[in-house]
Amino acid sequence: MEKVRTAAAVYYLLQGIGVVGWWMMLVFWPGTRGYFQLEADSQTSLLAFWLPDLAFAAIGSVATAFLIYLRNRYETAAMWLVTGAVSYAAVYTFTFAAATDRGWVGVVMMFPAMIWSGVFAAAITVGNGMFRRAKAASSGYVVFKTFAQIVLVWGLILFVLPYLITVVEDKIGIPRLEFAFQKPIAAVIFVLLSSIGIYAAIVMSRVGKGTPLPLDHATELVVLGPYAYVRNPMAVSGVGQGLAVALFLGSPLVALYALMGSAIWQLIFRPLEEDDLAARFGPPYEEYRDAVKCWTPRRVKFGRAGFRNK
Repeated sequence: MEKVRTAAAVYYLLQGIGVVGWWMMLVFWPGTRGYFQLEADSQTSLLAFWLPDLAFAAIGSVATAFLIYLRNRYETAAMWLVTGAVSYAAVYTFTFAAATDRGWVGVVMMFPAMIWSGVFAAAITVGNGMFRRAKAASSGYVVFKTFAQIVLVWGLILFVLPYLITVVEDKIGIPRLEFAFQKPIAAVIFVLLSSIGIYAAIVMSRVGKGTPLPLDHATELVVLGPYAYVRNPMAVSGVGQGLAVALFLGSPLVALYALMGSAIWQLIFRPLEEDDLAARFGPPYEEYRDAVKCWTPRRVKFGRAGFRNK
């Protein structure tokens, strides 16, 4: 949890500084306003944001960073206040841009800020409470739940959201990457990485007796299958899938979206999950964690018997 708190404090501080820097850019380099202008013949709707932006997004973010650092009891309220302010601005900007077909660069900047602010606020508010053991059930039912989650999550994260990102990308005018055999190569990579993710999910279901969803987590420590080579094969698979989709679409923004997802997992969910696993499984998990890396696969299989290499 301490790693998450540190990351949150750093993020909110940088967000506050970033908002101030953005407004300084608009003031001292007026030519940049055109990228964010929401109306064709007026900058009023853009410049009118200065007071709420500086008061809530800038000063609020910096204050939130210090409250987290000081472990002040109002830190949670401050995080959600900033998240609400940033979310309102992001959704308002999106609605305005959809109506006027202008200012899409601002939308691209606001939505990641909304996601990061919200995820950090939720992580510190809920903490390890988001990880709950799955209820006892038959192996078949656990596998069914796992695949239902895969269909829903992959459908949203790997198909719906990338498509929407490319729509915005086209409006901004960001060029697509194109080269010979691009789509077949991307498709092969996607299938290979998806196979690893599905295999890992099946092992998690059958051996761990749980699903990848934190609220329905495995009840047994899993060190078999792909987990014998890398601690988080589903995370590795997911990031690779996102990049494969970006390659298929030739989309720079989808690639950044996939990398942002990996950063969120690395900085927020991974530390919380590892704290939960250490608390539940103790020394066996700690030995496994020390022997098997998170992102880089081992060349030698991690054995189950005695938790030694085979």
